Amino acid sequence: MELQLFNSLENRITKIKLQPGQTITIYLCGPTVYDHIHVGNLRSVIIFDILHRLLLNLNIKVNYVQNITDIDDKIIAKAQQEKKSEKKISDHYTKSYLANLVRYNILFPTHLPKVTNYIPQIQEFISNLLEKGVAYQQKGEILFGVKKNKEYGKLSGQNLEKLKVNVRGVNQANKEDNKDFVLWKKTTTGITWESPWGAGRPGWHTECSVFINEFFRGQTIDIHGGGNDLLFPHHENERIQYLTHNNQELSKIWLHIAHINWGKEKMSKSLGNVILAKHFYQKYSANTLRYLILNSPYNQVINLSKELIQQATDYIQKIKNLLKKLNFYLYIEKIEITPQEAPKKEELINGLLNNLNTIKVLFFLEQTINSLNKSIDKKESDSKELQKMVDDFYFILDLLGFKFDFIPYNFATKLLIKQWQDLRERSDYDQADLIRRKLQELDVF
Repeated sequence: MELQLFNSLENRITKIKLQPGQTITIYLCGPTVYDHIHVGNLRSVIIFDILHRLLLNLNIKVNYVQNITDIDDKIIAKAQQEKKSEKKISDHYTKSYLANLVRYNILFPTHLPKVTNYIPQIQEFISNLLEKGVAYQQKGEILFGVKKNKEYGKLSGQNLEKLKVNVRGVNQANKEDNKDFVLWKKTTTGITWESPWGAGRPGWHTECSVFINEFFRGQTIDIHGGGNDLLFPHHENERIQYLTHNNQELSKIWLHIAHINWGKEKMSKSLGNVILAKHFYQKYSANTLRYLILNSPYNQVINLSKELIQQATDYIQKIKNLLKKLNFYLYIEKIEITPQEAPKKEELINGLLNNLNTIKVLFFLEQTINSLNKSIDKKESDSKELQKMVDDFYFILDLLGFKFDFIPYNFATKLLIKQWQDLRERSDYDQADLIRRKLQELDVF
């Protein structure tokens, strides 16, 4: 059995052999917690949730790390703006992020480390790079010299001589080369930590390299991921640090997820065209966003629109209508069907193993929905056949991370159903319709 994913490092599909009981190691770049996340931020998280669910369904152990960047220029600026501490800001938005993981039925990673809890490890990592001669100190700042490793640029396919100047958060005058990037930033703004090089705080690119070094003991992990916008410079800078520090690759596969646009413009807070994840959940649903994301190849841009959201909303309503119909049918016909673990359908699993082809799995879901609807309408299936269809249905929903909550009929609802049945048997359709409307209000029909 093999998992096939598009690997940005090799610019082609790469295969990983899978055996039940083995452990797959995964790292996904997490949020900088200075604001509420938008739906575009969730795309990578939901795609990796599918990967996580697939591996667990195959009895593969998963060691999955996602970082929380809880110190950054944006957090400091927000803290100063709101006259609060950086910790209050980062704690607030970390809780907001974790709440969205729950709202959107996303399996939690194995570890969610925060940068501020790993300052000593970051400093030790930087010291090692200094000792190796690939980093240098300049007026209290530590920088990585990109020309000191010929591997730089390989991940993103950049030509070193044509690279844009990396200006994020560092004085250009301190650099030996204008493409070098900061590992330890000298600053008096916001929270700082003492270090062998003076007070400051870590550079953004170093934290992920350190977390991977700490949680995976300096080994090459299986899969590293994030949005396409992180490919350069963030992932390029991560890789070169780790490669230099450990003399081996950071990851076998670099998996990059495309953006979500609003219309044809990238969704971003700076442009003011974002839909916050919590607002989308309130107005539509978690299932609607999940369908929107899974109904497109993960490496293709989604151009979100009101029409696309409506199509996804209608599809989720179609599933909800089937669940209501199934629940009612089983109750009326007194058929006892309990969702059980369905045999793993080879074509479904293979669809996801083949570069996370969620569209193919959604096609099987559509077939199952149609089969169940026909079976209920014709009332021809025996309980064994119905049981199999129900099991397949719930298996696909679980594999794709959809979650639908329905409360079992209470005593009052059961009485109304009985009244409705009795009235129909007596051909008293006017009164039966009145009861039917009450049942519709209770979301029975």
